[in-house]
Amino acid sequence: MSSSQVLPLVRLRWRMVRSTQARWGFGLLASSVPVLCLVAVLVGLLAPRERSFDVLLLAPTAYLSVAVLAVLAPLVAGGGNELFPPEQLSAYPITARTQYLASLALTPLNLAWTSQVVALLGLTAYVGGPTAFVPLALVTCLAYVGLVTIAGQALAWGVVGLRHRQRGRVVTWAAAVGIGTSALFVLLTDNVSSVLDESPTTDVVIAAFAGANREFGRWAATTAVLAALALAADRVGRRLCQWALRQPGDATGGIDARAFRRRTGARNDRGEQLAVDRASVWRSRSLRRGLVVLGILPGLIAAAAALDWPSLVLLPGLVAAGSGLLFGVNAFCLDGSGAVWLASLPRRPSVAFWCKAQVVAEACLVAISITVLAGSLRAGRLPTTAEAAAMGCCAVVALLRVVAFCMEWSVSRPHRADLRGPRDTPAPPGVMAAYSVRLAVSTTLVAVFFSALAEVASWEWPVLFAVPLVLLSLRRLARASSQWQDEFVRSRVVTTVASG
Repeated sequence: MSSSQVLPLVRLRWRMVRSTQARWGFGLLASSVPVLCLVAVLVGLLAPRERSFDVLLLAPTAYLSVAVLAVLAPLVAGGGNELFPPEQLSAYPITARTQYLASLALTPLNLAWTSQVVALLGLTAYVGGPTAFVPLALVTCLAYVGLVTIAGQALAWGVVGLRHRQRGRVVTWAAAVGIGTSALFVLLTDNVSSVLDESPTTDVVIAAFAGANREFGRWAATTAVLAALALAADRVGRRLCQWALRQPGDATGGIDARAFRRRTGARNDRGEQLAVDRASVWRSRSLRRGLVVLGILPGLIAAAAALDWPSLVLLPGLVAAGSGLLFGVNAFCLDGSGAVWLASLPRRPSVAFWCKAQVVAEACLVAISITVLAGSLRAGRLPTTAEAAAMGCCAVVALLRVVAFCMEWSVSRPHRADLRGPRDTPAPPGVMAAYSVRLAVSTTLVAVFFSALAEVASWEWPVLFAVPLVLLSLRRLARASSQWQDEFVRSRVVTTVASG
């Protein structure tokens, strides 16, 4: 019943993509995943073997990072991605298992998850070596990826069910604080290596290595255990999803009669618009959770890895891209159903555009600042002048680039999105996947470029190369602002975000 419902829903979502160009783009994006996996395996097999032992020692940490991401991604999304918003399917007998399977099927649309899996397959092929039995190691790797992905979905649905009640929310927050405190303690006491040495992923790596070296007994036992655990996690996940979706919650258990202090009025239209936009970001559970995770998690990872300053220069671009995906790619959806009323107010049209751009920039800037600050705590020394200049220029260029792309897409490709539920996204899943690839590739190239410039002895080079990139982003922003001035374009955006 569940599988028979998933396929028609996927076909319906595909038929809703009416643009031939968009269909070709999504098709190429989907087909690129197995191609990238195959390329990663070939690169791992053909790479020089001088550092194979060092890579083998780091492999358990790489496997563990995939598990952490597989658990955190559905937790942040409140159970995973949605194929359709729930209100669009409320009149149809869609089962809870269908929602679970659909969210699990959409996991590859997460660019971070896909890139981690591709890298893990390449690393496994490199560790296994160019032997005829390396496919056995890849089977173990895929079984492990399937286990942690399904277990992450199951855990996420369990947390969703718990958080329907006040007591459950207290328990989950206490668990999150406990885990965060433990991680901070391990980080401050320099026991990261000791903890990683005790990781259970070491047994998985040994089993994969054993399969490539014809030790079939250990390989078969570990791979069978991984497959059995994945099947068990799937059954548990389906039950937890059913239980979570049946929970009525305590939001309707009483009357919400809280007293709110009236906000002091702003001096001008721009101040009022900024206040409304900032409140619109903070009212959404999905945006609040995303901002917290983007602000804290990358910084903790950078601090745990004790990255040097040239490596830290890579972080602003990645964090800025993630921040833009929270809501910036469809910034006008912050107005929701009130977009028509806001558009009828006697004000200049440019106020709404530039206030949305500022709010997107603020979200990116906050996440970048927290990440760089946390990562610098274990950098070991103060940055040189060239490294500081490269860091600042990379942050500015990446921020402006993300804001320019986001505002251009917000004007040219608006979508209806309320952002009220924990699983809501500013655009459909396929569109979000395309946006994430575009932003990630653009900002990663910028970050790699400035990371290389951090190695030079002079600070003038990062500044010199940042100027034309900043001007290009400002030009893109000005072009999007000019489009927004057109009343026909503006009315289409307002109508779309207000009523679909």
